[in-house]
Order: sequence, then structure tokens, then C-alpha cells
Amino acid sequence: MTVLTETLDRLEYWLWQNHPGVAELLGPGLTSEEIDNHFKDIPVQITQEIKELYQWTNGCMLFPSPWQGEALGCMPLEKAIQYSYYQPYVASELEFIVEKITVPTLVMFGEFERWVHFALCDGNHVSPILVTTDDYYIRLAYSSITSMALTTLECYEREILTIKDGHRRPEVLNENETLFKEFNFIRKRNNAIFNSESIREQYNIDLE
Repeated sequence: MTVLTETLDRLEYWLWQNHPGVAELLGPGLTSEEIDNHFKDIPVQITQEIKELYQWTNGCMLFPSPWQGEALGCMPLEKAIQYSYYQPYVASELEFIVEKITVPTLVMFGEFERWVHFALCDGNHVSPILVTTDDYYIRLAYSSITSMALTTLECYEREILTIKDGHRRPEVLNENETLFKEFNFIRKRNNAIFNSESIREQYNIDLE
């Protein structure tokens, strides 16, 4: 079992123990064959991390965005592929990404006021999660999906992130400056495990 799969399983267990109503909203994951079938006509080499995430659940609203204080809505895989490769609006909005990053990407997360989170998808084991907005500047959100899962789990367990009853997303972090700083400390620590500096060099982009 990989660190990512183990972390996601721990996160699901935590949800069942603390917020069973939210745990019930986690959709079932896809099989490896179903995932491969979705990508059979798509010009990308899916990473192991993306595959493990979608085997865990085919979409959720649990992962925090470092800048907006919102939950990243991981789209169902079919929608993510549609959003990334078949919608002209999205293609035109993300043209500058293609100019700065020469590997394929998958827009796995929802858009918040023109903020677009996407995963690098070049056949490596890990997928860094990047974010960009209309200032055309690309920032590093997470150096891997594993870093994102580890950060999310720790912040829930330490009550840095909270889920309000009846809601399926974390409470906004920006309302509490102390908690927001703690969250970013944990995020940057986990990102360092996966060497965010090498991401800057490998993809030749400027990352915050």
C-alpha cells in the first residue's frame, strides 16, 4: 500500500468517526480498468497518484486550497477530462499554461473566480498540483497529491480545518489568521518532502 492510499484510507476513517454524514457523500472509486478506459483516447500518461485518488473516490470536496480558503472540488474523472480537453472555453482560458508547461495537465479541481487548479500528468509517479489565475502567474499548491492528502488529514485531525455540520467542505481558513499560518506551515513541510525545488527546475516555471 502506498503512502497516498494509506493516507486517503485514514482520512475516510476519520470522516466516518467524526462526520459520518460527509463520509456518506464520498462517491465510490473507479476500478483501474475504468480509469484506463477513460484515458484510452486522451493524449496523456496518467500518473499513479491520479489513478490512486480516483480509485479511492470519483470526486469529493475535502481538499483545501492554499490561497482561496475554499475546498478544492475534485471533479469526477469524466468531468475532469471533459473540462480539460473538450470545452473550448477552458482551452482558450488555459492557453498560457501550454506555453509555460510543456507536459500534459488534467484540470481536476473546480474553478474559483478564475482560479484554476490542475495536476501535471506526464506519466511520472507523482502529480504536482498547480494553480493559476488571470494574472497568468503559476503557483505551486502541492508538490504532489500525496502532499495534499497528508496536509488535509493532519489539519482535520488537529482541528486546523473543520467541517460544519451539514456541509461537505472545510470551513474557510482565511477567517482565522493563526490557523491559516498553521495550515501553510504543514503544507510547505509536506511539499518539501517531495522536493518542490526540483519541480521548479524540471518544468522551468516560476512557482511561489
